[in-house]
Amino acid sequence: MRKFLALLLAVLLVGGLFAVKITMTSGGVGKELEVLKKQIEMFQQQYPDIEVEIIPMPDSSTERHDLYVTYFAAGESDPDVLMLDVIWPAEFAPFLEDLTADKDYFELGEFLPGTVMAATVNGKIVAVPWFTDAGLLYYRKDLLEKYGYDHPPRTWDELVEMAKKISQAEGIHGFVWQGARYEGLVCDFLEYLWSFGGDVLDENGNVVIDSPQAVDALRFMVDLIYKHKVTPEGVTTYMEEDARRIFQNGEAVFMRNWPYAWSLVNSDESPIKGKVGVAPLPMGPGGRRAATLGGWMLGINSFSSPEEKEAAKKLIKFLTSYEQQLYKAINAGQNPTRKAVYKDPRLKEAAPFMVELLSVFLNALPRPRVANYSEVSDVIQRYVHAALTRQTTPEEAIKNIAKELKFLLSQ
Repeated sequence: MRKFLALLLAVLLVGGLFAVKITMTSGGVGKELEVLKKQIEMFQQQYPDIEVEIIPMPDSSTERHDLYVTYFAAGESDPDVLMLDVIWPAEFAPFLEDLTADKDYFELGEFLPGTVMAATVNGKIVAVPWFTDAGLLYYRKDLLEKYGYDHPPRTWDELVEMAKKISQAEGIHGFVWQGARYEGLVCDFLEYLWSFGGDVLDENGNVVIDSPQAVDALRFMVDLIYKHKVTPEGVTTYMEEDARRIFQNGEAVFMRNWPYAWSLVNSDESPIKGKVGVAPLPMGPGGRRAATLGGWMLGINSFSSPEEKEAAKKLIKFLTSYEQQLYKAINAGQNPTRKAVYKDPRLKEAAPFMVELLSVFLNALPRPRVANYSEVSDVIQRYVHAALTRQTTPEEAIKNIAKELKFLLSQ
């Protein structure tokens, strides 16, 4: 008996010596964190020698970005696995493990090409696409039908007309979106800008935002609040979850948000379950629709130990596998990056809009791909928010954005 116990103790000690602990960052928007915890439990059943600790991050991607800057500047070996916004690879590439040689290991040939391209910097793959995003229009299909509309708004003018009529009759808000000063505001602004025919940079990287189309787009955003009064003034403090809670509580007709909101507005606890439709964002004056490309990737900290890096690869491969992407899409409402998942009947049953609006995700437009994007974003945030809070005019805001971007990009 003593020999057996001694042998058992030796096995446990040896097993303990080979155990690896890794850390991973995660956001908490919607069901994101809840679903990840369940996925980690499944992973650790498959890999009992790897312990995973989740480090919760702020919902604001801007605040999360600044934390990463602090980690990398200090040469921290934690976190090992980093949840990366689709716009960060170019900036953080020097601090991320090169995964180019692991392309087949992660089966990246099975992923949407655009997501892999976004994870590639100067020919090196520095992250694995986890889920993809695009801005969408959520609407109360029961209220549209009640007031005689048989389709969601196709143009921004139609949205204003519908929102006014229904919101005034129902005593609720017309349209909620993300207007706080953070990265989400840039995403929203770009959708108006592109749909009005403008852009930030041209194909050669030249600053072209100082245009009548850009002024008209920003003026329209301001007018939604103060002229048309379909958007509450409080929108200048809203992030994704603020808008989602208002809409889910039945207090708005329309909402701009990401796909994650679908599973929440249709949860058993939601007072509007079964009453929500999803459509592409409306067209601008020139007949163009536009959605900002969003999404998140998983990268590995280059300061982590070799053992931690290998464990991190196993975790990323697990989380980005076919079944786990399907699980995340169904339970967290976050779009898969693997092409084949969109053909799975289980996805169509749980989130039909992901399949029906696949073209929206495939054609979503990227934010400016420049190494100092965080500085570019800060300029856009400052002046767009100043216009929304009436501290400056749309004309002055656009003029100042153009001036500062030309300085930042040495033009």
